[in-house]
Amino acid sequence: MGSIPSLETYDALVEHCYESVLDASRWPGLLEALVAASGRQSGAMAIRDPGQNQATVTASIRCDPTAIEAYNGHYGGIDPVRPWIATHEAGQWCHDRRDLGTGVVASHPYYREFQQAYGIDDRASIQLTGDGSRIYLAVLTAIGAQTDAAHDELLARIAPHLRRAGRMFDAMSAVREGLRQRERLLDGLPTPLWLLDDERRVAYRNAAAERYAALPDGALCEQGGYVRPRRTTTGRLESAIEQALARSGPARGGRIAPPSAGGAEILVAPLPDTHPDNPQERPLAVVSVVDPALLTLRLADLFQFSRAEARLAARLQEGCSLAEYAQNQGIALSTARTQLRALFVKTGTHRQGELVSLLLRLSRH
Repeated sequence: MGSIPSLETYDALVEHCYESVLDASRWPGLLEALVAASGRQSGAMAIRDPGQNQATVTASIRCDPTAIEAYNGHYGGIDPVRPWIATHEAGQWCHDRRDLGTGVVASHPYYREFQQAYGIDDRASIQLTGDGSRIYLAVLTAIGAQTDAAHDELLARIAPHLRRAGRMFDAMSAVREGLRQRERLLDGLPTPLWLLDDERRVAYRNAAAERYAALPDGALCEQGGYVRPRRTTTGRLESAIEQALARSGPARGGRIAPPSAGGAEILVAPLPDTHPDNPQERPLAVVSVVDPALLTLRLADLFQFSRAEARLAARLQEGCSLAEYAQNQGIALSTARTQLRALFVKTGTHRQGELVSLLLRLSRH
């Protein structure tokens, strides 16, 4: 028998419910909290899409993976809770032994061949949505374990919140898809981009930002959920973010110039509360990096330059002569000429001026 759930436990469950509305990744956390608070030993979440005959388990807590496979493969199709739920309004718990009866539990193949075989004595199931995709949660009591009446009372008390969260989650499906499409678009951008919340913490980063933060020589990195400069003091960046968040005066953008020629430029800008990327209508700031090194990396990837060839290509774009490059790198001029010929072959160019012109044009996109 587990401990009697407290008021704090109930409040935490309610919070979990509504955190799951916009963020699908929060549902397993809600399920885990529900299992613990209800005195159960495991749990599962299943979804039945329109036109499907049975629900498919999409998340589970402390369940045998082979049991999930068996349920999705066969036993979900003969689950006797399905007809019970079909005749009841969504948001009501069905307890196998109490609502279906001990006779059904003792004789039905679902229980004899599946639940009992996997050590499950009883189950409480609830359908959260009645239209469109249907979402189900189940908390499972292991054979030999017991639950308290207070645990079932907690399930009954939390049911309206689960139901409401399920309906809101279903209604927000178009919004989530729009956000996913926007994230895919932002992930396709070559420029590293971070979105900061009103506490200056990272609320979103695109794929380019994630890669950039991992570079050992990038201008920005992430530490403890915050964007930090890698080599310089944080004062200028923090001041620019404060200005973008309108902490002191009107919101305005800022630019942090590179410490040396050819370095990375950092841009900080406010995101207005009316912007479509700001549905919560709160102060947000965007941080991005314009780093010439990233342009070199993209060109190297496009043309499959070696590291030495990419280095030469970058220096040529900066106006460096082949002789100067060879001297700075400490290599023979003949070696630099060999690398230049390789650049000609890989880019389909024939002269140094033609090569530099091509690289500069591509670097602008």
